[in-house]
Amino acid sequence: MSHSSVTLPEHNQQPVALITGAGRRLGLHMSRSLLAQGWRVIALSRSRGGELAELAEETSELDIVECDALSDESVNAVIAYVQSNYPHLDFILHNASIYERDNAHEDDFSAFYDALYQIHMKLPAALNRAFSGLLENTVRPSGNIIHITDIYATNPNEEYALYCSTKAGLENLMLSFAKRLAPKIRVNAIQPGPIKFLPEHSSNEQAQVLSETLLPIEGGFEALEKGIEAILGNEYITATVLKIDGGRSVT
Repeated sequence: MSHSSVTLPEHNQQPVALITGAGRRLGLHMSRSLLAQGWRVIALSRSRGGELAELAEETSELDIVECDALSDESVNAVIAYVQSNYPHLDFILHNASIYERDNAHEDDFSAFYDALYQIHMKLPAALNRAFSGLLENTVRPSGNIIHITDIYATNPNEEYALYCSTKAGLENLMLSFAKRLAPKIRVNAIQPGPIKFLPEHSSNEQAQVLSETLLPIEGGFEALEKGIEAILGNEYITATVLKIDGGRSVT
C-alpha cells in the first residue's frame, strides 16, 4: 500500500471523507466536490496516477491511498493506516464498482463473481465494521455512510445478473448497518440510473436507454452530487434508498 504521510491533531474539526473507487467517474467528481467544500478526502484507488494525482498537486487535503480491493491484505493495511492516522471519519462513500455483462465471463465465472462480491459487498462491510468507531467521533451532527447501488438492485437486468445480485447485497448491507449503527451514524443508499454513459456504450445503446427514461437526458455526476448533499444535510434520513434515475426505474 502506498500513501502520503499524515497525522491529524485530536482537536482538528475538519470533516474527513473516505471514498472508494476515487480515481475515476463519480469517485473523482466527489473528491473534487468535497475538497472544494473544505473537507479532507481519503481517496482509495488502485493507483496514484491520472487525474487523481493531478488533483493531489492542487491541494494538501487529498490523501491518496492505494488499495487493491481484491486483496484482504491490502484492505487490512488501509484499515490500519486510517485508524492510526485519523481521529475521526465523517463520511464514507462506497462507490467502487465493476459493471460488466455475465457473458463476458463465461470462462472465468467463479473468479468474476468473487471479484464482484469482494468489491460490492465484502469491502463495504469491512470498512463499515472497522471504521464505526471513527464515524462515531464525527465532528458533524452524525457520521454518514452512503452505498452507491443501482436501480438494477431491485429490478435486475438479466444480462448483468451477477452484478445485480451483488448490488442487491450491497443495498441489503445498508439496511443492516443502518440498524446496527443508529443513532450516531446514518447509513443510506443511492440507486443511480443513466447518470453517465461509459465510452463503450454505442450511440444506439444510449438512445435506447434514454428513450426508456422519463427525463430523457444523462443525469451527470452533478445529479448524484446533489443527492449525496441532500442526504448529508438531512439528519432525519437513514435506512433510505434514494433513486436518482430520471424516472427510468418505473419504465
